Amino acid sequence: MIVMKFGGTSVGDAGAISRVCEIVGGRRLLSPVVVVSALAGVTDGLLRLETITQNGTREDLRVAIEHLLNRHRSIAHALDLPPAFLISIEADGTALLRDLESRLGTMLNEEARDSLASRGELWSSRLVAAALARAGLPADWVDVRPVLRTDERFGRATPDLVGLSDRGRLTFGRLLEAGRIPVTQGYIGSTVNDRTTTLGRGGSDFTAALLGTALDAQRVEIWTDVDGIMTADPRIVPEARTLAAVSYEEAGELATFGAKVLHPATQLPLAQAGIPIQILNSFAPDRNGTTIADIDPTSEEADTPIRSISLKKGITLVTVRAVRRPGPNTFLHALFETCERHELGLDVLTCSEAGASLTVDDPARLEKALPELRRLGELRVEPGRAIIAVVGTGLRDTPGIAGRTFAAIADTNVEVISQGASAINVTFVVREEYASNAVRRLHDEFFGTVVCA
Repeated sequence: MIVMKFGGTSVGDAGAISRVCEIVGGRRLLSPVVVVSALAGVTDGLLRLETITQNGTREDLRVAIEHLLNRHRSIAHALDLPPAFLISIEADGTALLRDLESRLGTMLNEEARDSLASRGELWSSRLVAAALARAGLPADWVDVRPVLRTDERFGRATPDLVGLSDRGRLTFGRLLEAGRIPVTQGYIGSTVNDRTTTLGRGGSDFTAALLGTALDAQRVEIWTDVDGIMTADPRIVPEARTLAAVSYEEAGELATFGAKVLHPATQLPLAQAGIPIQILNSFAPDRNGTTIADIDPTSEEADTPIRSISLKKGITLVTVRAVRRPGPNTFLHALFETCERHELGLDVLTCSEAGASLTVDDPARLEKALPELRRLGELRVEPGRAIIAVVGTGLRDTPGIAGRTFAAIADTNVEVISQGASAINVTFVVREEYASNAVRRLHDEFFGTVVCA
């Protein structure tokens, strides 16, 4: 069997969902489990309801929810789905309106926010299941939440792997044995007492990986709107090319440092199980895409030790310097404890016993942590930064990569430099306005000529 995950743009309108039906139909004999994201833009629309709940009126809420429901209604109409299909979505929209009306003038807590955000996947998966059935495929809608149990860290829940395989086989296995096609949700889960959680933005990939591992899939396919993992973001470097294959380790590093084609945690469970991942384009399904697996880095595309250059914008650089010399490790212990308590994701970190520079990509969490960080010492907060990572397994055995990297961008001020513990990336921080041109120059250095701005 295989797991097929379709992202928001791949189910964004009636035409996209029709393509999904054709793709799934072509793999019916492989016993697919289909995992879908919310329709493109719907999760953002749902989360905007929080602001309306705090500052708006009942009518504002009603109009906004109707707009979201109309997206699904119009697609259902275009696909000629039976009217009865919409009953559950309409009922959920009504329940959502009543719930938010009762909260007018208040701020949602994290649990309520997860419950709100989860509806996009619940609605889209019903839509896709109905579309597959309308296309003559034996599709069944499945609620993933009783299978994907998590802790109670709402917004960034961690899945409970204990019993996941048993729960997955019990829920999905019987349908697959009967020749059915289960259609379920990415991104969401639930606690042991059935409180809805989410895995963080982009978590649908992670869901597909977890289900693929639990069901011992032949492979996991991630269907998106690009051809695969590329040598750079093609919006920045039009000459960027698709990579036929990357290692699990390389894929993880690229995802961590900004490659949006894959959630950073996706490759971990699949690498442990030895299950390959394929990144494919739902708008061009005949293209080969990128395979992520255990590969020999010298087997192909070995003209350069670099596999790809990733870019992550929207970063804040935080520098903390202790005002007086602390005891051994005291400062770092307090810093790491503060970061962990506020769940600050740190992509780049350079430190000593008396100071540290770190990057943060969540301004809201950083804002809450600032009072504690200020108590640790002198604090400098610099938003508008970007992280660039030069990634490739070949970095381990190829001298001179760092020299070539920084020579290529010699006229760009580099603020922080780090090399990952994996030794397959060179990572640095620059001002956001310089980042795109730096990526173009690096791509020129390692992959060939491009036009630099």
